[in-house]
Amino acid sequence: MMRRDLIAMVLLLAVNVIACGGGGSSSPTIGDVTFWQDVAPIYNDKCVRCHQEGGIAPFRLDAYDDAKANAPLEKQRTSEGTMPPYFMVHDGSCQSFVDDTTLSDNQKAIIAAWVDQGAPEGTAVTLTLPPQPTLAGAVDLTTPLFAPVAQGGVEAEFDEYRCFALDAPIAADSFLTGYAVTPGDASIVHHVIGFVVDPAATGDDGRTNGAIMQALDDASPDRLGWPCFGGAGDNVNVDGVPVTWAPGQGIVEYPTGMGAPIKTTDKVVVQIHYNLADPASAGKTDSTAVHLRFASSVNRAIAFSLPDGLLDTLGNATPDTLAAGQANVTYTWMRGGRDIGLSGNTTVDLVGVMPHMHGRGVRQKMMIGAPGSLACASHLENWDFHWQEFYFYKTPVKMSASSLVQVTCEYNTSADTEPVLPGWGTRNEMCLTVLMVALPPN
Repeated sequence: MMRRDLIAMVLLLAVNVIACGGGGSSSPTIGDVTFWQDVAPIYNDKCVRCHQEGGIAPFRLDAYDDAKANAPLEKQRTSEGTMPPYFMVHDGSCQSFVDDTTLSDNQKAIIAAWVDQGAPEGTAVTLTLPPQPTLAGAVDLTTPLFAPVAQGGVEAEFDEYRCFALDAPIAADSFLTGYAVTPGDASIVHHVIGFVVDPAATGDDGRTNGAIMQALDDASPDRLGWPCFGGAGDNVNVDGVPVTWAPGQGIVEYPTGMGAPIKTTDKVVVQIHYNLADPASAGKTDSTAVHLRFASSVNRAIAFSLPDGLLDTLGNATPDTLAAGQANVTYTWMRGGRDIGLSGNTTVDLVGVMPHMHGRGVRQKMMIGAPGSLACASHLENWDFHWQEFYFYKTPVKMSASSLVQVTCEYNTSADTEPVLPGWGTRNEMCLTVLMVALPPN
């Protein structure tokens, strides 16, 4: 080939690349679109499970008028990837997770084009709506009507943690296989945790759990329940933590064939963190329902660990803090498998993970493995306190007592003028990861 011919070919290829938007990824070119023909099928597949009459979302996306009225917000949220709310990285760079609800680039472009074109309706069609999530066969536990009062102090200035002991709602020893929570007043319920407690078992101070809980309850005879920062109450020894709920979380169904054991004689101690930072919260009351689904048998039992290396420093003479006034502050902690409850030579499967921080959180990354060979186990981006959930692995991560768990949390403290303390309060910070592990069969 002549040199001038080669140069001409190179120039032609360059022109083609420029005309196509460059050699990297680009937004697809979208023609005329309408709601019913182009956008509604996307919403029906990815969004309408929540955005329909009676759903948990604030407006409908199965109805044209509602969708048009909120079109600019839909474009903004879908373009930036905050809706549908799925913040776990799932591109293969750090494990793979089930129930990915994120939109493709082409789907985002279709929604953006529809909004930019004035949100035309098109020809109405009838779509089969996805059913709203339900927890079939669940039984309910309901906490008593309670008026929380902020406890004060630097670790929970505007907050109250209150525990209520409820009877296990089963007639025979069973396994919990799924749950959901309906806050009585969502404006003040920051989180809900359910602990399994054997009243006859020995607590941390030598008394039975039952005696300890009774004494805690008796200490405030004019108020229901008892204060319980961190766990089910000072010195109460828990057998499991199968319920963890936070804002944005819907129904949690454990992996098929797995469940958390609970006996008829157990108590379910429900801990509710009430956030009372808003002055309008004064005088509000709450009665929260916890919906529990049980099975008589499962193939594998599951257990839970809730490690938080930042919060643990509250036991130090000088707790760790986060530097104030910075757009990016990083905190890293590490624990061994034995520190989070694993023992012996048993290997377990990490089947689910639920990251948790407070309002300053940006992202969280967890590494797991043998010393010197840690591998990425979860990577959460664009943390949003109002949309928290359990993320379940397509392929479980193996763990043992010799494993190391390293968690790095990143925060934005730009609005703070003083170092940020770890603590139980909404204005404090945490670096928590809830680990759901499946024990070996039998």
